[in-house]
Amino acid sequence: MTTLSSLNLAAPLVPTPRSDSVNPAVAVDGDARRMVALSPSAIVTIPSASSITVLETYTPEGTLSAAMPTVSWASDNRDAVTLRMAGNYAAQTMAGRFAGLGSALLDRFRTTGSDYSQTVSVGSAGVGGIGRSSQQPAGQIGLTVRTASGVTVEIALGSEDGGLSVSIKSSGALSESERNALAKLSEGFQQAIDGLGAVPPKLDLSGLTQSDTSVLASVSFEYSITGAGNADVSASYSQDSAARSLSVTSAAGTMSVKVDTSHSALWGTNAQRAASVASYLQQFDHANSRGHGNATLMSMFEDGFAQMNESYGTPSAEVLPGTGYGPGLQQSAQAMLTGLADFSASITDASASPNPMRPGEIDAFSYQVSQTTQLEGSRFEGKISQSQRSHLVASYHQALKGGAKPALTSLRSSQNYDYVRIDDSGESAVQLAMERGALAHASLRQTSDRSTRHLKYERGVLTSDLATPEETSRSTELLSLLEPLIDKGDAARNSAEWQQALSRVHRMILLNASK
Repeated sequence: MTTLSSLNLAAPLVPTPRSDSVNPAVAVDGDARRMVALSPSAIVTIPSASSITVLETYTPEGTLSAAMPTVSWASDNRDAVTLRMAGNYAAQTMAGRFAGLGSALLDRFRTTGSDYSQTVSVGSAGVGGIGRSSQQPAGQIGLTVRTASGVTVEIALGSEDGGLSVSIKSSGALSESERNALAKLSEGFQQAIDGLGAVPPKLDLSGLTQSDTSVLASVSFEYSITGAGNADVSASYSQDSAARSLSVTSAAGTMSVKVDTSHSALWGTNAQRAASVASYLQQFDHANSRGHGNATLMSMFEDGFAQMNESYGTPSAEVLPGTGYGPGLQQSAQAMLTGLADFSASITDASASPNPMRPGEIDAFSYQVSQTTQLEGSRFEGKISQSQRSHLVASYHQALKGGAKPALTSLRSSQNYDYVRIDDSGESAVQLAMERGALAHASLRQTSDRSTRHLKYERGVLTSDLATPEETSRSTELLSLLEPLIDKGDAARNSAEWQQALSRVHRMILLNASK
C-alpha cells in the first residue's frame, strides 16, 4: 500500500476518496478513485502544476512562509501623529522612520496640551502566534523640557524590531506662554533629529540653543541609534540659564563642547562673537589639516561650537569689574576679550593601526581648546584675566610620494612611507586692570609651541628621523594702542576711529596657534 505524506507536518494528509466538489488541488479523477477502491495498490494522478494551490508551510524560524506581516496599533486613532507614523514605520532607514515625527508630536501638544502615546508593532505569524525579532537597528530619541514654573514635559520617540512608538507627558498644566515657548521648539527638535539621521550625520541644534530661557528653564535632547554598525551614533545636548553641554559619539570618534553662560558680562556684541567664532573655526580647520583628522567629525565639531556660541539669550545686569564709570571703559575692556562665554571643547578621532609590521604606529587625532576668565573687584575697580588655550596631538602615515595613505602590508616592499607625529600647543592671555575710572593696565602675551617628528621608512628600514621644534612668544602693551584715542576724547565720543581701534585690538587678542 502506498502512503502519501505531506511535507507540511502541521497538516498530514491521508489519501481517501473525495467527491468532485473538493478543492481540485487535492482531488483525483474518477478513474483513480475506482482504482483505489478495487486494488490494494493506489495509482494517483497529480494535477498539472498550474492548478496547484501551495499549502502553507513554516520556515525553520517558526514563521509562515509567504505570510504577511502583522501590524498592531496601541490606539485606534486617526490623528496627525498616527497618520505620520503609518507613513513612516515601514521606512528602511531611521531617518525615514523619524521624519516629521518629533515636530508632529509637539504640534499636537500645542493644540491639545494633553498627554499622548501611540505605538505600532510589526511582526509575522508563527507557531503559537509568536513573531520573531527583525534584528533591525534600534533608535531612541528624547526631549525633556522644564519650565520656569517647574513643570516638566517629556517627549520620547522610539523604533525597535520594525515598530515605532511615541509619547509626550507633562507633570502639570502649562501656561499659554510656556506652551508657546515649547511649540517654538517643534522645528528645532525635528531639525536636530533630521541632522543626526543624515548620511553623514550633521549637527543642527540652533533651534534648541535659541529657546527662551526665561520661560523654559532647561532643555535636554538625547539621540541614539544602535545596531547599525558604522552608522551608530549617539548625541546628548542640554542647556539651562548657566551652562550648555554637547557630546557626540560615532564610529568616527567623539566630540564634546561645554559653555559656561553664567557670566553675561563676558558676552560681547554680535560682531565680536561672530569674529571670535570665525577665528576659532579657522583654527579648527588648520588643526584638522595639520593632523590629518576626520573631516566629517570635525565638521560636526565646528557646527556644534558655532551654534552653541551664536547667542546666549538675554544678558543680566552684570558688568565687567572696574567698568562702571562709563561706556568707554566697558568698550575698552570688552574689545580686549573674545566676547565669548568661557568654554571647553575637545574632539578625538577613532584611532587605527594600519601597519601590520609596526602595530605600535597609530593613526590618531586629538584636539582640545578652551577659554577661562577670572573676574575680581567691583563695578568701579577690578582686574580681569582671560586665557585661551589649544592643544593638538596627532600622528598619521602617508606615502612617500603624493602624501596619500600608503597601502601597508606584511610585505617589506610595501613599507615605503612617512610616519608623522605632531604635538602643538598655543595660548593667548590678556591681563586688564581698572583703577579710579581709568584703564590702568592692559597687556597681551601669546605663545606657540609646535613640535613635529618626521620618520621616513624605505622598504621597512628607517632612513630618516627628523624632529622640528618651533617656539614663539610675544608680548604687547594694549594700553599704548588705545591711550592716544582716550586722551583725544575719541573714546568719550565713541568716534569711528575709536571703533576701528577696538576692532584691531580684538583681532590681536584672538588665539592663533598656527603662527
